Amino acid sequence: MSGEGADRNAARYLRQMTLPQIGEAGQERLRSARVTLIGLGALGCVQAAYLARAGVGSLRLVDRDVVEEGNLQRQLLYDESDAREGAPKAVAACRHLQAANSGITLECQVRHLEPGNARELLSHSDVILDGTDNFETRFLINDYSIATGVPWVYGACVGMVGIAAPLIPAKTACLRCLLSPESRTAEPTCEGAGILGPAAGVIGALQAAAALRILVEGDAWDPWGPVQFEVWEGTPTALPRSKPDPRCPACGEKLLEFLEGHRATAQEVLCGRGAVQVLPARRAPRDLEQAEVALRPLGDVRRTPYLLRATLGGHRFSIFPDGRVIVFGTSDLLRARALVDRFLAGF
Repeated sequence: MSGEGADRNAARYLRQMTLPQIGEAGQERLRSARVTLIGLGALGCVQAAYLARAGVGSLRLVDRDVVEEGNLQRQLLYDESDAREGAPKAVAACRHLQAANSGITLECQVRHLEPGNARELLSHSDVILDGTDNFETRFLINDYSIATGVPWVYGACVGMVGIAAPLIPAKTACLRCLLSPESRTAEPTCEGAGILGPAAGVIGALQAAAALRILVEGDAWDPWGPVQFEVWEGTPTALPRSKPDPRCPACGEKLLEFLEGHRATAQEVLCGRGAVQVLPARRAPRDLEQAEVALRPLGDVRRTPYLLRATLGGHRFSIFPDGRVIVFGTSDLLRARALVDRFLAGF
């Protein structure tokens, strides 16, 4: 780094480098680090903001969704103009973060993380941060972490309560050691239970802190165990540290079912949205211009550089160039599929 650049760097991060846990050497590690964030909702916004402002050199932001007014209560990177535009969250987040720190590299990916692209989207990462809203994607990240040795930081938040945990292959329990995929259907979601913005803020901040420590200390860190926090009563709970379970199907037996695509679903309810994402059986690029022409006689259709928004027969859709469709106004998977088949078959 040039003398002028070094001086600017020192001035910007002075109070961070003053911390004995970081110092100049730790700041340089952050500058050269690469982090991938999956999901840019309430948790992901907090994570991304802290890492960008801390000077993490390269951030890859992955999110499949667009900004809506209902996000603004808790998703701190966005504003009303993003919601009016229906901007993809990854695009809007990159725009706001670049304005906060022009000295870092930002890569936005408006895509859905799935087995077919996980190795691409998670590649070249020093740590992965979980800002997702569903356990299938989390188990996919977990499988990738086991396969590659890349650490990740799990987080989840519903209602007033959240939990965060750094998960480091061969050092801590993996997510599947701690949670069974088969039990996830009984868990509350923010769709039904709601969510308090500051609860997500606390958990996202804990995740960001864990990521920074992984980047600064690497293998020297003996990570803390899962931390749960109930923010309304101000009640923290530190759960016991746990080691990898040799009987775990994922990290013990190396059955990476989510990464290999054996546990993938074609559609899912989106947390807090009253919406369903539908993935086509055959993933192929969708010509949005052609779809706009075909659908316009059926209703109100508006195309942006990133997606097609359509209201057809009183039902709202977001149609993406990678073939995905989000159906709004329902949490019924069969209803969503029926609406896609009714209005979008062949497009």
